[in-house]
Parts: sequence; C-alpha cells; structure tokens
Amino acid sequence: MMSFITDMPITTGSNKVDLLIPSVIVSLLSCAPDISFLSNFSALGLLALALSFTVIAWQGVDDNGLYGFYHMDELNLFPKNWTDASSWFGVVAFGYGIVPVIFNIRDSMAQPEYVQPSTKIGLIMVFVGYITISNGVRILFSPAHVFDGDVLQAMPDTWISFIVRLLMTFVVAVTAPLIVVPCGELIEGKLGIDETDHFSQKVTIRVLLCVVCTILAEYAPGFVHIVSFIGCFCVAIAGFVLPPLFSIQLALKQDRGDHDFLRFKTMLPSLISPQIVGDLGLLVVGVAATVITSILTFIEMIVE
Repeated sequence: MMSFITDMPITTGSNKVDLLIPSVIVSLLSCAPDISFLSNFSALGLLALALSFTVIAWQGVDDNGLYGFYHMDELNLFPKNWTDASSWFGVVAFGYGIVPVIFNIRDSMAQPEYVQPSTKIGLIMVFVGYITISNGVRILFSPAHVFDGDVLQAMPDTWISFIVRLLMTFVVAVTAPLIVVPCGELIEGKLGIDETDHFSQKVTIRVLLCVVCTILAEYAPGFVHIVSFIGCFCVAIAGFVLPPLFSIQLALKQDRGDHDFLRFKTMLPSLISPQIVGDLGLLVVGVAATVITSILTFIEMIVE
C-alpha cells in the first residue's frame, strides 16, 4: 500500500504512521468472525486496477505517442543481467506458486469443487494480462523512462491519479484480510487450533501476521523485491525442489517397500531407473535455480 500512499498529497508526513493506519484497518477486518462480505470488493479492485493502467497508458501516449512501437527493433526487453533475470524468475515463480497455496485453503471456500477450473482460468487471464500490460507499458515509456520497480512510478501527479491511488489503497485494505485469514488458517491447522473454539487464539495469529507484514513493508525496499525473493526462495522450493525429491522417495519405496528402504539405498547405483535419473536432474536444476536466484535477489534487496 505504501506504493500508493507515498505519492498522495494527503499524508501524515511520517511513513510509519501512513503505514500503521491501513495496517490497523486490515488487522481489525481480519479479526471479524465472518469476512465473506469483503468478497464484494473484488469487482471494485478490478476496476481500480483497470483505471490505474488506463491512466498509466494515457500518460505514456501523451508523453511519447506511439514512438516506442514504431522503434521496437531498438528495444531490448530481456533482463540486463543475472540479477534482473533472478527478479524475473522470482516473480514468475511467485505467480506459479498460487496453485499449491490455493489448494491448501480450498476447504474454506463456498464451492471447493470449482477451485481447479477457476484457478486455471484465472492464471490464463493473468498470464495474458501480464504479458500485454508489462510489455505495452514498457514500450510506451521507452523513449523517456526506465523502470526500476513497479509501473506505478509512471503515474502522473493529477487529480485522476490521486483518485486511483486512493481507490487502490482502499481496495487493498479491504481485500487483504481475504489473504490474511486463509494464511492464518494454515498456521492454525498446524498448531491444532479448533475451527470453532479458541477464537482469541485465531485473532492473535491473524494480528501477528499483520504485524509481520507491516514490519516487512517498512524495512523492505519495495513490493517487487519482496515478491521476487519469496518467489525465488519459498515458492521455488515448494515448486521445483520438493516435488522431484518426493518423487524419488516414493519411487524407491514403491520398488522395494518401506521395510527394505535402507538396504535398497546401498544398491541404488546399480538399480537407478530412468524416472529416478530424470527426477535427480530436475532436483539438481531446482536446487541450483533456487540457491542462485535467492542469493542474487537477497543481495539486491540489501543494496536497495
């Protein structure tokens, strides 16, 4: 939310206070016994996003016209170095990581049987939207602007932009609990907290989550860096390291049985199958990608 609040003309003058006020609102909304009413703001959030990119695109056309599209052969839209490539990998992995996360919280949905088709349709729409918007905005602003972060920095200082920032801040504040509560439910399940009793413990977990996110927002250099690092480290481990590792373990146990697993490890060099070789290759690639991109992204966060 600080990306929207910082450039507003109406602030308290203190970044900490500006961040604290919406964080308190998010915490209070997250503690409600039933937050289903907040889902009504989803359409408003889509409207705010559409307005944001419309204003940004209008500003790009007003400043540069279509010059960038006429000289696309002069543009290089690929990452400039390994650090930029790591940030790109982190954002892509973060988007991919919604799949294992959403399956953990599907039981709290009103119609969990629709989670798979809805996730598939949503990811396809986001993929097409990201490709179109990110490249389109980059090409529009290419003659006079170089992006170092999110595209909101390209929004002009007009009353329309102010309304968009205000609307986006409101939407994030009222929809963030839709993320906080499912994440809290994951932690509650691991701690064995009952779904109906111990509501005070649920409130404590949700408030602590909001506190942690507020601290990260205060000291992190930017939202893009956080998303990149989470994608490179957490999501990459869950998506690219653990699956081949579990597949190897299951293949070994299936072939020899759990009781003979330790003895089978001594015979492994002579009994490796093509499936295990493929899984080992994916495991090595996953570990290497996770380690290298996480280190580069973390160093960039520290430098920033």
